[in-house]
Amino acid sequence: MFLILQCSLKYDMMENKNGLNRRNFIKTIGLASGAVTLGGAAGAGLAAGKNKDSHTGYGRTAYGEDQFFNRKPFMVNEPTYEKVSAPKRISYIENLFKRLGEISRLMHPREEGVEAWTFEQGVETLPEPLKSYYIEHPGSLDELQKAMEKSQEQRKDWDKYKNKYILADAWSSAHASPLHGKVAFPHPPKGSAEESDFRGIKEDKLSFKSKSHASELIKKIAYSFGASLVGIAKVKEEWVYQGYMRGVGKTEFDVPKHWKYAVVIAVPHEWDSMYANPTYGTSYDAYSKLRFIAGKLEVFIKELGYSARSHVPPTSYEIAMPPIAIDAGLGEQGRNGILITPELGANTRLAAVTTDIDFEPDKPIDVGIKDFCVKCKICAEECPSGAISFDNKPEKIIRGFKRWNIDQDKCFTIWNSVATSHSRGCRVCLAVCPYSRKNNWIHNIAREVDPRDPTGVFSSALLTMQKKFFKYPGGQEYLPPPDGNNETFNEAPEWLKTEEWFDL
Repeated sequence: MFLILQCSLKYDMMENKNGLNRRNFIKTIGLASGAVTLGGAAGAGLAAGKNKDSHTGYGRTAYGEDQFFNRKPFMVNEPTYEKVSAPKRISYIENLFKRLGEISRLMHPREEGVEAWTFEQGVETLPEPLKSYYIEHPGSLDELQKAMEKSQEQRKDWDKYKNKYILADAWSSAHASPLHGKVAFPHPPKGSAEESDFRGIKEDKLSFKSKSHASELIKKIAYSFGASLVGIAKVKEEWVYQGYMRGVGKTEFDVPKHWKYAVVIAVPHEWDSMYANPTYGTSYDAYSKLRFIAGKLEVFIKELGYSARSHVPPTSYEIAMPPIAIDAGLGEQGRNGILITPELGANTRLAAVTTDIDFEPDKPIDVGIKDFCVKCKICAEECPSGAISFDNKPEKIIRGFKRWNIDQDKCFTIWNSVATSHSRGCRVCLAVCPYSRKNNWIHNIAREVDPRDPTGVFSSALLTMQKKFFKYPGGQEYLPPPDGNNETFNEAPEWLKTEEWFDL
């Protein structure tokens, strides 16, 4: 182009001895503009061609680019949760789903000649440790009965809603399929941790060049398997459940010595379905991803000659996930009891792999999430069950730590009240959280500026905008009639709208 321009100018100069006339001047400017435009387009095309995003099949997740927030300026020596007394290990019976499993087995015994337990028999007839738990938590057993009755009601009422939600139901069932039965992956442990965690490892253990090399490699592998966020933390005794271990059953056990570190991984739910309403969304989409990622990471670590055990949702774990994820520097615990991360907000699900690899662990971070939750309260306002505390600051002391109280029994009742065929949960508090926003320029600015603002003015302004411009239905409105109207807070994705694809 520049050669053409040069020749054209030379010709015009020869034709006009006195220099460029007006016509030739305009012609010259036009040619120059064309040359610049063409050069710019060529440069942009070259840059785009070299950009990995332009490559077919390129995925940001596999290269760790989902975890884009720079945590280094916000690393702290101590996590943001508040320890007020000597911590205690978690009893497995404190987990609602473990209690539900125990109650279900009592109500539907597999052994012949064993009388089925009923709620009418009362708390005194329950075996330990269920009996002690429900005596210490009056009203909890009544709430569980209510939740189970709600589940039965919704299964009977499914015909009322299935034409609208049958695609969402099928989508959820597809995600749930790898979680149960003979096809479950990763395969459940058999025997003690000292047996199962070492089963299948290679005899020739590979030696890492350093602890930092070990951390970097395992993180890269986790990203390549599909993890959006990865962090590494030491395993603390207080985060390990007591009283039950997979592969063994009910047992009191010491924390295995080879559980030195936990590789903690996080993925989000599919955004548009979760952001529509509880019936369109499902927890199983994230659960199934996590099981495959953690399961493959377990296999990979064993191939290197090290022990490994995956801890995966919905109930196949011995470790409490939010606190160890906080230790691993992924985020902070929010008012809703869920880990909130800079990248994914509350739209975060967790799994972990414990191992005896010597890592360089990550540090916890303080990006002001806890302070924001003090002011916000949106999740508490929108919670259909009223399970989330409105306290200004965390006041509930649980096993030596202060936190906002979450009434898990009330939460579970709403899980079972949503219009689905198999009670797949709520997630309203995840969707309405201001941190759970898609990445765009305004939220990227907020993500970087807010934690650097010592005055809190910026977060107050953001919160005012959130409450003014993002209106949500009242909490109960998400539920089906007669409790609500199956309200949505965002339009469902086209591929989950049954009416778009089928004659009903």
